[in-house]
Amino acid sequence: MSLDVLALGAHPDDAEVHVGGLLARCADRGLKAGILDLTSGDLGTRGTPETRRKEAAESARILGVERHILDLPDGRFFEDEASRLKLMAALRRLRPTVLILPGPDDRHPDHRRAHRLGKEAAYYAGLKNYPCPGFESSEPWRPSAVAWMGGENPDAPDLVVDVSDQWERRMKAFDAFGSQFTDDPSKPATRIAHPAFRRGVEGRAMHWATFLQCAWAEALWCDRPVPPALLDLVARLR
Repeated sequence: MSLDVLALGAHPDDAEVHVGGLLARCADRGLKAGILDLTSGDLGTRGTPETRRKEAAESARILGVERHILDLPDGRFFEDEASRLKLMAALRRLRPTVLILPGPDDRHPDHRRAHRLGKEAAYYAGLKNYPCPGFESSEPWRPSAVAWMGGENPDAPDLVVDVSDQWERRMKAFDAFGSQFTDDPSKPATRIAHPAFRRGVEGRAMHWATFLQCAWAEALWCDRPVPPALLDLVARLR
């Protein structure tokens, strides 16, 4: 198995919030894309892990990507050896060329932690002498490029991708997470269920679109200089 792009999220729906359109565009361009959720979101105020798994599967179907879950404990995973080894094994199995992480400065501590864990695992997964107990058959693999989503208060992006043709579908994938994003007064009030959260998703995409003079766009950030594999990905998505 070898993926062109893998988006890593701390919870189901993280990837859909920020790069759902990019993933859908990958699928439309014939690229192999996937989502890897570190947890099933079992600490979420709304829904259950079982509900969120079903929503995640439906969202992936809509986007046209594959989905995997590591089943680390929500809110209680750390940059420890056990978590790192499990993620390293997953990266060696999925073999992504480009790995997209949560933002390093996102307001949610799980997202910040997932960024750090993902960066470390991506590096160590490429060392042939770093064994993964229980996954001895996995061959070393290091992504050619690591990028990340911007979070809710991002700086100027390094790369912007036109997702106008995929926007309606990516929002259907977003809406597949009804337990999380539906404004339902009968359920506990949460920040992400408020209509303003959805407007934020749309507002950022409209703002990035002004850079390309298109209707909707999504953005990526990365360490400089921009890795060639990331430039190649964006070129293939044009």
